[in-house]
Amino acid sequence: MVIVAPQPLAPPMLRPFSWPPPAKASLPVVLPAPSPLSPWPNRPLSGPMVPLKEWAQFTGSGGPRRIADSPQPTYEIRHARGATVIRVGSGRATVFGTDVTLSHPPQFIGGEPCLNRVDCEKTLFPLFWPGSTMLANTNRIVVLDPGHGGRDVGTQSMEGNRYEKSLTLDWALRVKPLLESRGLTVVLTRTNDADVPLAQRVFMAEEAKASVFVSLHMNSAAPHANRRGLEAYALTPPGLASTVVRDGEDNPRLVFPNNAFDTSNTLLAWLVQRAATRGAGAIDRGTQHARFMGVLRGQNRPAVLVEGGYLSHPDESRRIADPSYRQKLAQGVAQAIQQFFDLSD
Repeated sequence: MVIVAPQPLAPPMLRPFSWPPPAKASLPVVLPAPSPLSPWPNRPLSGPMVPLKEWAQFTGSGGPRRIADSPQPTYEIRHARGATVIRVGSGRATVFGTDVTLSHPPQFIGGEPCLNRVDCEKTLFPLFWPGSTMLANTNRIVVLDPGHGGRDVGTQSMEGNRYEKSLTLDWALRVKPLLESRGLTVVLTRTNDADVPLAQRVFMAEEAKASVFVSLHMNSAAPHANRRGLEAYALTPPGLASTVVRDGEDNPRLVFPNNAFDTSNTLLAWLVQRAATRGAGAIDRGTQHARFMGVLRGQNRPAVLVEGGYLSHPDESRRIADPSYRQKLAQGVAQAIQQFFDLSD
């Protein structure tokens, strides 16, 4: 994947964010009853930029407390589930120990650190109230999509003896029995070295009436060899800038079928990111957003794409070549998918 830094966007002027969110017939979620870990706010978040102290109050967190000034002014808010670290001027935040990428870096307004309201709603909110992403379709069918295949070999390892297509298939074949042992039904978009068009992968998930779609890939930053780590991608919500773009295009006004699942996508990506990085000991590059991924755009279910590491990095390429490491990645993905379903039971 060739990564191009997106151009910053002005904060979108959208409706105030309030809880509970307004009902939408097309939004496939069931709103939960409040719990001790999800206080029911009695007032909306105001404006396109939200003061960090207002977000802390909204989430029932303590703070914010300034904990560092270098390399960026850094704040911590403490919640019953753990700490969230916000860095002013940085698109990287840490929520309960796992990194997420914000589309709009926090900034000072009137001397107060502030978050973009759409980042609050689409990136942070699902992690504080995971029950708000509960599935409407809970048939416990998962489609695993081993990336590439056939003539589409994907990227190549530093050693030159392995292609992405074979590694992703091996990864998926390791995840499948782990999920089946948990009582889930698993459909693979390919079980051998076959060409499968992107549209066919989407169609297979539709035919299976799947609840969840997870596409497995390996990454590359060639010719640069210093980038490493795991990334989980969700489709970019409308109104937000993508964290990764291709061919320099990123229109925040575009809306795709899968955007009906924005909060579920965010939660699933974060669960995969957390479980896979911890289980495999991988570098945490944070959850990401992108619009160019055709295999996600048309999905009518929560869907994510996971980049399991950089084959262009010498050390990481050797780790990925180790079957025991790929088993750890598989265990992390399976654990995350199970956790996601548990929230819907």
